[in-house]
Amino acid sequence: MHGHVPLSRKKTKTGCKTCKIRRIKCDEGRPACRRCVSTGRVCDGYGIWGGGGTPYGQPHSNCALSTYCTPVPVGNLSREEQLCFDWLIKRTAKKFAGLFPSDFWESLIFQASAQEPAVRHAVIALSSTHRFQQEDAAVPNKYDEECFTLRQYNKAIQHLRTNATNDSYSLRIALITCMLFITLEYMRGQYQMAGAHLQYGMKLLSDISTPRPLSSMTPTTLPPKKDFAYNALVDVYVRLGIQSAMFGHVPSHLYIVTKDPLPTSLPYTFSSLLEARRTLDDLLNRVHCLKKHYHDHHASQTPASKQQMLNTQSRILADLSLWGKTYNISVARLQVNKISGKHHIGYLLLRVHYEMAVIIASVCLSPEETESEMIFDSYTENFIRIMTSFLDIWRIWTATVFREEDLLKLANAPEDLKALFQNFKTMSDMGTILEASLLKILENASILNRYLKTPDCSSNGFTVEMGYIPPVYYTALKCRVPRLRRQAVRALRAAPHREGVWNGLLLADVLEEIIRVEEGDFYAGNACVNSPVENILPRDEDLLVPKVPAEARVSDVRVILPDDISGHVYVSYRKVVSGDWVTFKRKISV
Repeated sequence: MHGHVPLSRKKTKTGCKTCKIRRIKCDEGRPACRRCVSTGRVCDGYGIWGGGGTPYGQPHSNCALSTYCTPVPVGNLSREEQLCFDWLIKRTAKKFAGLFPSDFWESLIFQASAQEPAVRHAVIALSSTHRFQQEDAAVPNKYDEECFTLRQYNKAIQHLRTNATNDSYSLRIALITCMLFITLEYMRGQYQMAGAHLQYGMKLLSDISTPRPLSSMTPTTLPPKKDFAYNALVDVYVRLGIQSAMFGHVPSHLYIVTKDPLPTSLPYTFSSLLEARRTLDDLLNRVHCLKKHYHDHHASQTPASKQQMLNTQSRILADLSLWGKTYNISVARLQVNKISGKHHIGYLLLRVHYEMAVIIASVCLSPEETESEMIFDSYTENFIRIMTSFLDIWRIWTATVFREEDLLKLANAPEDLKALFQNFKTMSDMGTILEASLLKILENASILNRYLKTPDCSSNGFTVEMGYIPPVYYTALKCRVPRLRRQAVRALRAAPHREGVWNGLLLADVLEEIIRVEEGDFYAGNACVNSPVENILPRDEDLLVPKVPAEARVSDVRVILPDDISGHVYVSYRKVVSGDWVTFKRKISV
């Protein structure tokens, strides 16, 4: 009998808590196992994987579980590990959750940490890196901190290897840990490693959920289930997949949607910010999947396949139009202007991503030719709406972050900064924050942070969520209104931080190189372009300035990130020289 104990323990690892305590084999019935129900016992469920209940009652809801329902016992952690875990609770998880509710960052990682050492050490490694990168963190020194982080990283990997099986429990632990590794590598600047982790995680999620889609034109559909952990994982991987797709790093067969677009229709109104975001996420993934499919099969397309792509594009554009109408109705019904700062910013951010999605969907079947770059001139109004919403986001954020009591903290600040801050607060109270004052506040944010100690107001700010950087970058890249693209670059520099793979300062350097290549001396001596203007949005006369001609424009711009944090960043692009296409590759100084 004793020789069978390890085997028995392995078999019941995924069983309900009640059967584990009783040391009997669980049949893993859902929501409550039949062994418990048949004996009149209360099934305590499957931990973070849901389930549980009584023979007569409803199953317990895991969605109600909070951070503190399953705390990690202090005795299991060293003092330094406990400090990092506390930091995770107070700072890291809140920051990474971003503007939208996230079951993964707000609940799942804590619950999984209590049960699985692999997840526990992965979250400590992540929190250690985040804690070290914050300017106000009291850490011993860089070398010691790196060693501590790597030890935790290796411990997590060792536990994963020790318990590696093909059952659903182990696969989900691997997916949770993989997402933590992805985030950690993004923070450390190990972009290639992060991309490899992401592709592995998304492939694993797709393989264990559904078969491959019938066509690479169609994303994999992973519909929601009555399963808290599964839904949390799908949500976080879908979000990061979109972010990576914008950067051109996701193979077409790994795009994921949560609702089949054919039988699913949009609601008349969105019941919440989260529902609006998830619906737009599906649309963005459909857009990127179609775009990738077109560029992979452009050379071999038949009339039938071309028509199929056009039909798919038409459906996406129609659904985007419906999303826009539903969004406007929902914003009016929910009275968004009366919602608190964070959620108000969330609604504005959705509008920014919607405008970007409309442009990408409209041009996604355009060939990679210089003439095709002219099509973006038709979407100037969309680009202006992106920058208008960006301004609204930063007005709300700045008014929220820089509070009245902060004036008292500026005693030792330079007089010009104190005067600037006082001027901003005066205008904020009047409800008329001028663009000029807002930009100056943003451009001095990192300096103000030294005196105000406001979290994540400097270039060290990091969130795993995709925010305003991709649409502002896209505006500067594709909009050839010289004033607007310059102000988009200025906006990236004015509020520097990182969003996963998106580094605002680095991309501003990339954009300045692209603008230099495209424009050359085209605007030399043009006072309307070169004179200093203290506003982000273009004036009427700015829109009348001639745009660079088709033959000067570049296409297929790609940012090539380094394999390690000390590596070089390159940008590649295609340009016509003497009638022939030439691909250029430039190193970006950072």
